[in-house]
Amino acid sequence: MRGLTAALLVTLLALAGALGSTLFLHRAASAALDRVLEERLRGAGETAARLLAGRRPQPAELRALMAANELEGAYVLDAALEVLADATGPAGGRADLLRVDPARVAEAAAGRSSVALAYAVGDHPIATGYFPIPGEDGRPAAVLALEAGQAFLGARAALSRALGVGVGLAALGALALGALALRWTRLEGRRRLDAERAARGDALARMGAMVAHEIRNPLGVIRGSIELVQARSAAALGARDREALADVLGEVERLRRVSEDFLDLAREPRLATGLVDLCVTAADAARGIAAAFPSLGVSLELPALTVAGDAVRLRQVFTNLLLNAAQAGARSVLLRGAAEGASAVVEVRDDGPGVPPELRARLFEAFATGHREGTGLGLAISRRIVERHGGELRHVAGGPGATFVLRLPLAGG
Repeated sequence: MRGLTAALLVTLLALAGALGSTLFLHRAASAALDRVLEERLRGAGETAARLLAGRRPQPAELRALMAANELEGAYVLDAALEVLADATGPAGGRADLLRVDPARVAEAAAGRSSVALAYAVGDHPIATGYFPIPGEDGRPAAVLALEAGQAFLGARAALSRALGVGVGLAALGALALGALALRWTRLEGRRRLDAERAARGDALARMGAMVAHEIRNPLGVIRGSIELVQARSAAALGARDREALADVLGEVERLRRVSEDFLDLAREPRLATGLVDLCVTAADAARGIAAAFPSLGVSLELPALTVAGDAVRLRQVFTNLLLNAAQAGARSVLLRGAAEGASAVVEVRDDGPGVPPELRARLFEAFATGHREGTGLGLAISRRIVERHGGELRHVAGGPGATFVLRLPLAGG
């Protein structure tokens, strides 16, 4: 029963995450597409209106405008809704009110152009733009109406199909992940000879690895798709569109970092061992955290403490401790260190609210967190990294704030 519950939970979480990402990307892409299509139709209309200024347009000109921009219709009206010229029919007579929006024609006759979905023929949506044509005196003398149909809006149908495919793949992926989780939990149930806490931590780590592997592949597809849109549509995208796509890429990068944290719980990556100055490494971490949390002040009182280890991994430890302080609401952090015998000892103390008593016993377990925005992985990963260097990372009770002590063997000690 427990295995079935865990599998169902993993399935629901995976489905919710995948659907959330798919719908978010669809909304962002749809908004960007709407703006691109509107700007494309507006650009064609405003350019044509300037070319037709001060003279009566001919049907041949309107037909050429339709062909050049793959439009469904092009015609010219006056303020009284009289058809002055039409690329697909005779001129003269009143405009068809089922086809024309009198209010928007009046706006265009007053000098204000507009683009919007007007009507549909079956499942065939028609977007119409109304653009003022200047007369010889520069005032609006007529209104150019352009209709964009299937050829112009076909990208919207492709986007809807992509949404359907994305939702289907998300559901299939969630079911597959749930099946894997169910099989895994059943196998794990036969091996519960170790302590309950160790077994639970290992289970969460492996489940996290499976989730991370499932997330990384679609993240790569999403990143590639967004970069392809940027490359192919750079000229058509406005500043808001580029900003929206940049936001999507930022979310993709955030999810990639979270998946890397999950993987770190289940794997033992090789350490690139070398001589590391903890003072330099801590300073690098402090500069990195300052970019994300400029209000957090970090003070360093560290001498040169050289240890044998992986500089990137040890920088990750300091980054996680500083991030933990920032997310807890600390305003300042002090890193103080010294050599004690054959060990380098660094104390990280912040002025935040400290660690709640109910959380201290499981502070270094995976997914244990008291921060709403935290994942509960940073301290668990940090302790694992330090222990692989032959050191120790512990929390020191007492206040004010939170204090962590890092102890590592000195190089040559």
